Amino acid sequence: MIPRRRSSSFQSQRQLQQPKNAKTQTAKRHPHWNIPRTVLLRTVLIFSLLTAAGVCAALAYIALHNAEHITAKYTYESIALSATLNAKAIVERKFQAAEATATLASWTNPNKDDWPLIFINGYMNITSKIARLSQSSSQTIMIILDPSRAQEFETHIAQVYAREGRPNTTGYSDFGFGIWKPDPEMEFEDGRAHDTTGENSWGGKDNRMTVLSLHNLPNPESLLYSVYSEKDRGIHIDSMNACARAHNDSFTSPACALFTDMLELKIRPGPAALIMQPIFPANALAELVGFATTSLHWEEALNNIVPDYVNGLTCVISTESASFTYEIRSGGSVELLGDGDLHDVRFNDYGNSVVLNEIQTEADTNAVYVLTVYPTAAMFQTFSTKFPLVIALSFLGVIFLCTILFFLYDYLMRYEAAQRKLILETKRRFVRFISHEIRTPLNTVCIGLELLERELRRETSKLSVEMDETGFPLAVEDIDFWHTVTMDVKENAAIAVSILNDMLNYDKLETKTLELETEEVNPWLLIDETIHQFHLQAVDRDVELKLTFEESKNCNSVGTSMLGSLPSTQPCGEVPTTDIEISNLVVIGDEVRLSQVFRNVISNALKFTPTGGKINVSVMHVMDGLRESNDTLLSGKPVSKDSRYGSLIVRISDSGVGLTKDQLDKLFGEGVQFDANKLQHGGGSGLGLNIAKGIVELHNGTIEAQSEGLGQGTTFIIELPLYIGSAYNADEVNSDEVSHSQTPTEAESCNAVENKESRKKKRRRILVVEDSLSSRKMLIRLLEREGHLCMGASNGRDAVEMVEHEMKQSRLDLTLKQPGLSHCDVPRHANFDTILMDYEMPFMIGPDAARAIRDLGYGGSILGVTGNLLIEDVDHFKSCGADEVLAKPISMAKLREYWEMNP
Repeated sequence: MIPRRRSSSFQSQRQLQQPKNAKTQTAKRHPHWNIPRTVLLRTVLIFSLLTAAGVCAALAYIALHNAEHITAKYTYESIALSATLNAKAIVERKFQAAEATATLASWTNPNKDDWPLIFINGYMNITSKIARLSQSSSQTIMIILDPSRAQEFETHIAQVYAREGRPNTTGYSDFGFGIWKPDPEMEFEDGRAHDTTGENSWGGKDNRMTVLSLHNLPNPESLLYSVYSEKDRGIHIDSMNACARAHNDSFTSPACALFTDMLELKIRPGPAALIMQPIFPANALAELVGFATTSLHWEEALNNIVPDYVNGLTCVISTESASFTYEIRSGGSVELLGDGDLHDVRFNDYGNSVVLNEIQTEADTNAVYVLTVYPTAAMFQTFSTKFPLVIALSFLGVIFLCTILFFLYDYLMRYEAAQRKLILETKRRFVRFISHEIRTPLNTVCIGLELLERELRRETSKLSVEMDETGFPLAVEDIDFWHTVTMDVKENAAIAVSILNDMLNYDKLETKTLELETEEVNPWLLIDETIHQFHLQAVDRDVELKLTFEESKNCNSVGTSMLGSLPSTQPCGEVPTTDIEISNLVVIGDEVRLSQVFRNVISNALKFTPTGGKINVSVMHVMDGLRESNDTLLSGKPVSKDSRYGSLIVRISDSGVGLTKDQLDKLFGEGVQFDANKLQHGGGSGLGLNIAKGIVELHNGTIEAQSEGLGQGTTFIIELPLYIGSAYNADEVNSDEVSHSQTPTEAESCNAVENKESRKKKRRRILVVEDSLSSRKMLIRLLEREGHLCMGASNGRDAVEMVEHEMKQSRLDLTLKQPGLSHCDVPRHANFDTILMDYEMPFMIGPDAARAIRDLGYGGSILGVTGNLLIEDVDHFKSCGADEVLAKPISMAKLREYWEMNP
């Protein structure tokens, strides 16, 4: 073993002494909380001031802000109620205007026969006054006309326009004077066509025409418009006609008035509706001859419904089929926001709705309009002042200094957190760097040692004495000496590798990326095998290493031991009706990681136990142990609760130097080493116990250490949950069948041995890709001694070129041998069976080279041989095409194992 340098001892002693020195220099502490009193008093003072100021400021602000909000809310409710009532009143006035116009037409032309060739003297003057009173833009009369009388009607209406003094162009379109409808063919520039037939394109069944004949304006564009030609108006005309026909035997005019659904007026863009009132002649109250209409442009309906000071009121006007949103701003201006309900959803609870057109009608297409009013943030902002904020800031200003201190403290804490994060990241980069830079030369050392060891074995098998080049005899004893030296060097190199592995495992535990390969593990055999591994080392050190299996501390005892050399556990009290043998109790976990825990603890015991000391490993099954253990491993793999069968307790006691209470408290921390020169007989990273604790906890177990003090020895107690193995529940097989199935025939045995030997003796072509010349040469030499053919490449780029060349040559050779093969039938492979690839190389790193080689179609094995063993590096290598990643120094045993599994 290589002893630790003295500097490590000094550093360890300093680490142990520093807490004592620091303790003597600290101020008086609170007797219960172990906090400096000055810090505690300052914290209480600052907290009290901040709390008092914050509470007072918050209460004042909340109270004043709520008062303002309540005022705004009540004001809004009053405004909303007023707005809805005013809007409804405007709509009612427009409806009354339509009624007035219908009554005017009915009494000025009371006879049915007067229609459709009617004349209303002073129509424009009368309806203009009605429009002003109802705040409407148009008051019109639509006459129902039989298409056969269209020409007669056009002649009559031209005379009416002349008598009323309308402009000469009234009623004219590009085609001339007459009834018009929209022309989709656009024969004329104005898009109108002369309508004399009453035909429509939307499927209306009424063969009559409905013509907008009279208007309160002198020359609007809509005059002589065939209203029934368009669906959005025609469906309502059909509805009113059906209503009138249903009551044609009545002596009074039926209630057939209606509001159309959302449409756009010919004279003004924007959402609107028409209020249509049927006209029945005074002397024929059941005969429908036309319609009086009032335009209802919704922007008009919202004008002047609130005072001018109101700023921000959202109005949503909706029917079953459509809705539009307006906003009333300061000064009473009304702006269309768009189609749909666009109000601020934050004010859903403040909605105030009213039905604008509550009329009695039997027309089934009457559209019901609902106005819903919502406030806006701007409206509430009108009632918001800075007074609550000023009061709150006044309270906070009293403790301005404390606020500055708080922010300073917060800044320092955040800075410290950032530094910790930076340190953690730097630590991980350091681990990656150290792992690669140390494993690479160690790889060369270990390969060289293995070559040297093989040469020494070969020399030993020759004659007992040979002559070297200088002529001196080389005895077998000299070869044994150098063989021992080689083993010592390899052992110390293995210690260096184990330290690197500890660093990697620690990083995985810290980043929670350590994964367990869970399986059923026989703990009895595992512990026995682990103890056996340390037997020679204990004999070397003159330390007694003893393994005992103690009786179970419960009445549900297990049966006979599976290890014949060990005493069986004896039952206590009554034996249960169903005995379970020790061989059927298992630990669910990772056998390699559990072995690592036991080896680490036993190795520590050997390091700290002097010559002539004792180490006792006792194993015991406890039926009621670890009752609080989870039924799921921390690795995420489920375990059946019904299979739990107590726990396994392993006590590893030594007669070594012991530990103080302070040392026990720090024992499982990272990088902990205690007085290495005096106590230890070997190297270590100080991470072993920290990693062991992490692995045990991942298995839902516990680990602790006990010691009576210095010179009293130390006891480690490991407890793991036990489960009933799957073998216990398996169906029993007939003994003959078992013996038959387990006894292979002679031919099968021979074949198995022959196959195994053929795999072992298979000669492989291997490409070694390594930038270190010495490592590459050593590894090639070692592989050639195994009987393989090897080639080398110094970087990834050269490796890709070599594989590409080999694949082209292989395809060429195969094509020449079998000329009939097509290009697709030629297999794409190189002559290399295996590629051993380093990670960090110049020009092209290993993962990039692996990806490029796979892209060429290479189907052989690519094995990463690297010192970059962080989980993200290994995963990246595999994702780029590597089949497996082996750690440096490379182990020929693991390489052979891979080849046996993947021949």
